[in-house]
Amino acid sequence: MYKKICTRCTRASFSSSETGKWLCPSCGKDLSEHPFYDSKTFQNVNDKVLSLKKKLENYRVQFSKEYP
Repeated sequence: MYKKICTRCTRASFSSSETGKWLCPSCGKDLSEHPFYDSKTFQNVNDKVLSLKKKLENYRVQFSKEYP
């Protein structure tokens, strides 16, 4: 579970997805580009989470090596 803090209304927003559009449920501000945190530890997880595009690229490379 991920958590973002809205810079407009300062309320917390939670999601289980690391991709896609993320709107604040309180004020509607787009939080997609804001850093997100682990909801329990509040540690920034942006550094260790790969984008969906990068995950797909890594999968294709690995798959092509296993099945030439």
